[in-house]
Amino acid sequence: MFNITAKNKQLDRAKVSSIFCKLGQKEKKKKTKISELLIDFHENGLLLMMLFFAIPIAIPLPYPPGFTTIVGIPLIILSMQMLLGFRQVFLPSKINNYQISNDILINISNKIVPKIKLVEKYIRPRYSFASSIYCEQFIGLISLICAITISIPLPLTNAVPALGITIMTLGLLNRDGLTIFLGFIVSIVGLIIAVIAIAASWISIKYLFNLFF
Repeated sequence: MFNITAKNKQLDRAKVSSIFCKLGQKEKKKKTKISELLIDFHENGLLLMMLFFAIPIAIPLPYPPGFTTIVGIPLIILSMQMLLGFRQVFLPSKINNYQISNDILINISNKIVPKIKLVEKYIRPRYSFASSIYCEQFIGLISLICAITISIPLPLTNAVPALGITIMTLGLLNRDGLTIFLGFIVSIVGLIIAVIAIAASWISIKYLFNLFF
């Protein structure tokens, strides 16, 4: 088990994009452990790890079947820790020791850094509730529900909830209550879409089962 202090301090506007930009500077044809990423993310490890796992689902990147389920598991763990008010990141050894190709990290960095820089132009500290521990725990609860839907391998259950987590996390990192609220709305929309998709899949399976059996 690996842990690193995660105090969730407010980042300056360029910090998130700068940290993710460093992912694109890693040496090609080598691999990086998840535990090494946690060290790179420093005291904001919890929130930045949530961003790291959520953003590839939120934006159109090519990924293999089952990828959302694999990513959803650490998101569930991280969201639960935020809900419980953890100040350290705790991940199972299997996740910490998992190695990601630096080529993938470079690709992720090249895709997301321009988008984060664009968002950072409009993010700023506002509304005092954004600094509350209760706000963090509430975001943890919503993110946990979203992470569960992300882990379900069905169409329409992944991208919008992941986008909601991404926006809420960016808002929390910068103590921007307006961005957090926007992320909450996106999350609710994503959850509604996911519920409809799951219900439609269940009805279809039940219909086919009754039809053939």
